[in-house]
Amino acid sequence: MIRGAPTGRLAPVNAPRHLAGLVRRTLLGLAPGIARPDDAFALGWLEASEVDAYRAMDPRDRDHACRVARRLLAWFPDAEPCTVRAALLHDVGKAERPYRVWERVLVHVWTPGPGVLERFPEAWRGAWRVHAEHAALGAGRLRALDVDARVVELVARHHEPPAGDEELRRLAAADEAT
Repeated sequence: MIRGAPTGRLAPVNAPRHLAGLVRRTLLGLAPGIARPDDAFALGWLEASEVDAYRAMDPRDRDHACRVARRLLAWFPDAEPCTVRAALLHDVGKAERPYRVWERVLVHVWTPGPGVLERFPEAWRGAWRVHAEHAALGAGRLRALDVDARVVELVARHHEPPAGDEELRRLAAADEAT
């Protein structure tokens, strides 16, 4: 067993780590210049059909993706290569719409409940919609690029319960902890 790796179906929420991640994402939202994605690491894993999708991502999302992939490999060195590639592309759907600074911060600190979103002006709803639907949007983008079906599936389902899918469980655990 890998020290620190989750052993249950899903990674338990570690409140201090979750809060630290929230603070980091908020700071990155306010100061995007501090994002330092390890693009060389990512490009070493990605296939040619995936590179343009990765590069279309905001540097903050690429930074997060590299952190998720590195955590995945630290916890699960035997992870399938397609899972590492999915970790690097799991938030590619967020590239569908650029976020303004305040939107990026807002979607990470607050998600409106059912019926609340409709109370906001239409111009404000886009960021929440992309945030809520980024898995499906990313899968669609990757499918259009003829990316491996397993990578597309993992990206599409990375926020769903793993239902016996070990590689999805690993991806979700690394994403949740990062």
